[in-house]
Amino acid sequence: MILVGHSHGGLSLALAMERFPGKVAAAVFAAAGMPCVGKHMGVTTEEFMRRTSSKGLLMDCEMLPINNNQGAGVAIIMGPDFLARKYYQQSPPEDLALAKMLVRPGNQFMKDPVMKDASLLTDDNYGSVKKVYVVAKADGSSTEEMQRWMVMFSPDTEVEEIAGADHAIMSSRPTELCDALVKIANNLNTC
Repeated sequence: MILVGHSHGGLSLALAMERFPGKVAAAVFAAAGMPCVGKHMGVTTEEFMRRTSSKGLLMDCEMLPINNNQGAGVAIIMGPDFLARKYYQQSPPEDLALAKMLVRPGNQFMKDPVMKDASLLTDDNYGSVKKVYVVAKADGSSTEEMQRWMVMFSPDTEVEEIAGADHAIMSSRPTELCDALVKIANNLNTC
């Protein structure tokens, strides 16, 4: 099976790869957080926050302290200007309008002990699964530089690029994303 993770969903993808490496033929990180073996899973989120917060790139996003049965943490609420200029700037206007209507606080899980465990992802499991990173070349939030920074820490990762794709690759360049996924699947069948 091929699993695809987008944005923060790349972390969930990594956990699935670690837990079920024999069931995952390939993992596709589509403009997604991609952790690496030997570093804790939160390092990609920390780097993203460092790069964006220090430059004011989070614009009208709100950071919301949360405290629930899993403990204290921080959630982010994407602001309408941020969505328009950084996530959906190449997407159809109706997709942006829908995204604005569906905004909910997203937990960053930065205080979760799992996110801080540098030994969680192993070479034998996570490292054994074929990884493909799809670079969204017009992503205004997780820039191409940031996406390639994550790939650098996983040297065996294959890279597909989609020109003109914003962070929401599936709405800004759906045909190109589909073509990339078909190519990845076809390459598995020829191995």
